[in-house]
Amino acid sequence: MINKIFRKMFEFQESPNGMHQIGGKKPTELQYPVNKFTGDFQYVGLLNRQDSSFNWLPFDLHLICPIYLNIDKVFLNYTDPSKPKLIHPIDTEAIDSEYDELKADSYIEFESIKVELQKVKEIDDLECIGIAGKPMFVQDLDIPICPINKKKMKFVCQLMTFGEISTKEKNFDSDYPDFEHMCFWGDGSLFVFMEPESKTVCYFIQHT
Repeated sequence: MINKIFRKMFEFQESPNGMHQIGGKKPTELQYPVNKFTGDFQYVGLLNRQDSSFNWLPFDLHLICPIYLNIDKVFLNYTDPSKPKLIHPIDTEAIDSEYDELKADSYIEFESIKVELQKVKEIDDLECIGIAGKPMFVQDLDIPICPINKKKMKFVCQLMTFGEISTKEKNFDSDYPDFEHMCFWGDGSLFVFMEPESKTVCYFIQHT
C-alpha cells in the first residue's frame, strides 16, 4: 500500500556514501543502560547530525532499543551520548516477550547498511527502510512528553520492518522469521522522538 504524503517527508535509501547507518555492530565506546531486560538492548543504527535534516540534534545519535520485548515507551537520557541512562521503565525485569528463546544474555547483530535521506512525496511502506520529517503512525497519533522537562518531544525518525535489514549474527536458535532481519513486532515501526534540551530520547513500536 502506498501512502501519499503532501508534507515534507524524507525516506532513508541505501547508498554507499550515505551519512547514516542502519544496523551494524554496537561501538565499543557505547554502553547499554543497566537493565534486567530479557534480551537486553539491540543496536539499531546511527544518525549523523551533519545532515541538515538532523542538525537540531545535539550530537550524533546512536539508536538502541529492546525491540523484541513487549515495551510501551522506553525513555533514555543521553546527557552522556556514549552512556545513555534508562529513565523508564524502571522495573525492567517485569517486561516480558513473545519469544520464549530470548534470555538475559541473548545477543543479535544486524547487517550494517549506509543510508541517505531523499525527499519524497509518496512512501511504499511495504519496502521502506525508514523515514524522517513526518511520522506515519500505524495506530493513533502519539507525541511523547519528556519526563524530565515535560515538553513535547520532536520526531526524529521511524524505522520500518519491511526494510528487511538482515541479521548478521545471534547467539541463540529460533525458528521465528522475526529474528532473520530487523523486525518490529512482525510488521510494525520503531518510532524515535527526542527532546533536545533535556537530551532525552523516546522509543516505541506501533504495529497493525
